[in-house]
Amino acid sequence: MSEELYNLPLYYDIAFSWDIEPEIEFFGQLFREHVPFPVERMLEPACGAGRFLVTLPKHGYHMTGYDASPAMLDYARGKVEKAGTADSVTLVRAAMESAVFPREFDAALNSINSLGYLLDDEDIVSHFKLTGEALKPGGIYIVHMSCAWDGRPDMDDNSWEMERDGVRVKTTWAIESEDRAMRRSHQLCTMEIDDGGEKRVLVDRHELRLWVCEEFREQILRSGTLELAAIYKEGTGHESVPLDAHINGEMGNLYYILRAL
Repeated sequence: MSEELYNLPLYYDIAFSWDIEPEIEFFGQLFREHVPFPVERMLEPACGAGRFLVTLPKHGYHMTGYDASPAMLDYARGKVEKAGTADSVTLVRAAMESAVFPREFDAALNSINSLGYLLDDEDIVSHFKLTGEALKPGGIYIVHMSCAWDGRPDMDDNSWEMERDGVRVKTTWAIESEDRAMRRSHQLCTMEIDDGGEKRVLVDRHELRLWVCEEFREQILRSGTLELAAIYKEGTGHESVPLDAHINGEMGNLYYILRAL
């Protein structure tokens, strides 16, 4: 995995700075439907630049975020302090496959396939086990990701442009290839950056886990601490997907709701 993107947290933050309020409203619906107690404390593995750490506390949640990148954590810390949410946020440097927390969280969140940086089965199972152990029984882990395509990956709608404080970032994220035998998704991120007139182009390649839904279900089962409770589509209606459905990349990113045992 190239790490250049994650050492440039400002540009990363701008690139992914779309409005997340509709997504947070959806989380509230999930909590009401799937969690048998009020959700107050949330855990965010791979919290990155802290977009949820700034916004979710404004909705009454206390957040603990962790990430393996010191640059991202430093940036997130400054961001939450500036936003005035630092009293409701705890930041920890840790890796997803080994992060251990007390069993005190009501819910956890993993957004836009951050889970994909866990490449090996044992690391994935370890992450699920440890996350399940950090959740109260009945709490949920919301995992947002996509699976392998049945056909050729179609990434036509993969470019977007965001601007903040005179910095413009045009991002293109594409799947270069999928290797089913090795369970790897090779992806390319290109950022065209205009920082107050100073221009640069960042080209960053990423090797991610290629998710096959049947294996994903098995890894959850192997954790011994989580079970798959529901699956939902993106979009306004967040249509439910049957748990036994055949899932592929053609369906886009889905929300997998894992319940702590």
